[in-house]
Amino acid sequence: MKQKKGSSKAKDPKAKNKKKKASGEKKVEKYDFSQNTVEAHVPVIKEYDFRKPKTFTKEHLRGLNTVNEHIVRVFASNLSGLLRVFCEVSQLKLIECRYSEYLQTLPDKTLISFIDIDDEKTGDNKCTMMAYFPEEFDFFMIDILLGGMGLNSNLQRGFTDIEIAILENFYSKITDYLTEAWKNLDDLKCVMTGYETNPRLAQFISLDDSVVVMSFNLKVRDMTEVFSFCLPAVNLEAILHEASKKNAKANQTKTEAEKDALRREHLEGSLKGSTVELTAVLDNLFIDMQDIVDLKVSDVIPLKRRIDDNIILTVEGEPKFACRVGDRRIKKSVKICGTVSDSEINEFYNNF
Repeated sequence: MKQKKGSSKAKDPKAKNKKKKASGEKKVEKYDFSQNTVEAHVPVIKEYDFRKPKTFTKEHLRGLNTVNEHIVRVFASNLSGLLRVFCEVSQLKLIECRYSEYLQTLPDKTLISFIDIDDEKTGDNKCTMMAYFPEEFDFFMIDILLGGMGLNSNLQRGFTDIEIAILENFYSKITDYLTEAWKNLDDLKCVMTGYETNPRLAQFISLDDSVVVMSFNLKVRDMTEVFSFCLPAVNLEAILHEASKKNAKANQTKTEAEKDALRREHLEGSLKGSTVELTAVLDNLFIDMQDIVDLKVSDVIPLKRRIDDNIILTVEGEPKFACRVGDRRIKKSVKICGTVSDSEINEFYNNF
């Protein structure tokens, strides 16, 4: 028994070595391998209503890219000239949805206009389009057109009768821009037929009908807004189908000379709406600075031309026509007698 007790008290040399090794080893921290796991991307699943299938595919909607590109170009240049502020327009998206879904994206109090797309030759109505510009841009535009700086644009209220009249005039000008854009697709003309201050009351088609929405970004100064056009899918499908048929026939029958003539016609048509400055020049002469300083009321400056001689009518500073000065009712006027000759042009520039 004594030997057993002594043997139990004796220390095991192997146990000492294990403890020494354990004390010399570094502690290993546990690593959470779950950090390496990457969260799986969950795709967004949209509900598809088979009772109201979509009319257009992405390929069909690309047919409107020609119209959208011209809307971007025409609106950017014309809005900048109208507001005297640089406006940047870019295409945002082109989608097909239900008319009720589009109305939910519009605010309760805003001004929307209805624009008819008619056949330019026959006058038949092809489609009715709804145009929407955000309230902040509307108030900014009204302030600019009335001589302001466009600082008070974030107003939470409805429009007054005067403001509605200004916006109605603005939407009427928009129809000219849209006509220019749609003419690249077919011979169509846009005409404004009415407006509504509450989008919920704009029931020109059924709420369940499919529509195509063309949205654009509009950046003016520090303000970035989105304006859009809404077209019924049924009417738009007929327009695109008819336009594709006309273009296919035209490409088969037209020669290169006819195509050049058509391009020239389109170019002349776009230039006809341009504004130019006409100046009737009585005469050009040199006067000493001292004589200009001494000029007084009732002083007479003799000219080289006789009373019955023609004067030059310039277009943007270039001599183009010979005309006579006269009276029409209570206003001074000029009568164009013909084009200027080469000698008159040389004389005009030599006098400068």
